[in-house]
Amino acid sequence: MKSLKSILSFIVPLTAMLITFAIFLFTTKVVDDYKLKISNDYSIVVVSSLPLIKDNLNEFAGIKVKNIVTLEKNKIISNMKNNLSKKSIQLLRQRLPYFYKMHLDKFPTSSELTQIKQELMSINTVKKVEIFSKNHNQIYLLLLLIQKIIVIVFVVILLYAIIIIAKQIKIWFYEHHEKIAIMRFHGASILYSAGTVIRHAIFGALISFFIVALLMIILNENLSVIFPVELQNVVDIKLSINSELVKVFILSLFISVSTIFGVLFKYKLKND
Repeated sequence: MKSLKSILSFIVPLTAMLITFAIFLFTTKVVDDYKLKISNDYSIVVVSSLPLIKDNLNEFAGIKVKNIVTLEKNKIISNMKNNLSKKSIQLLRQRLPYFYKMHLDKFPTSSELTQIKQELMSINTVKKVEIFSKNHNQIYLLLLLIQKIIVIVFVVILLYAIIIIAKQIKIWFYEHHEKIAIMRFHGASILYSAGTVIRHAIFGALISFFIVALLMIILNENLSVIFPVELQNVVDIKLSINSELVKVFILSLFISVSTIFGVLFKYKLKND
């Protein structure tokens, strides 16, 4: 019973941290997919007095231009022809500037968007650039806020988990102090002497990983339990489960092993 309690004291905080990390992975996937989707829908309108040479407009603010679509003058004029005379339409056709919609390879930040506008306006023939900054900033800041909150929560729980795990490892060292002292007295290395503690920690890390892995697989196959169907229709929420499980496994072992060696080093300094 005592052994079960001690192993649970190790597993619970580690599992909580791994669950938070899994949520971080899901959220990052959703945000990245949504950024990709809105980058496809988002466009910058450019007005030029002369036709633009599209081959010269490949990159702005370090972001590649996906494509530039020419807005046909006839479509623009057709929307106004009911209110204009034929002569006015002819004159408008001659003097109407060239309109373009520019799609970027990725969703830009607010500062990148400002730089893009400045670079476009530096072209002599460009008369106006519409970046729709208000709508862009609202969407981008919301995405940024979601990511920041998840990162902060993950870091807080990570620190908490490390503190609790370190305390539990110290308790294991205390419980096996006599055994470790005797083995070291007979010339065994600190790593060999603390083998029982290390095995406990690795065993706990594996249990935590399997618990979280099972939850991730179940969640990935039943996304409607947490995410509304409407969201699933907008973005692809499903994880590349194998690669994400590898990340969780590496993090689980890394936190456990690094904490062990941290406590081990402190124990060695104190008892040598």
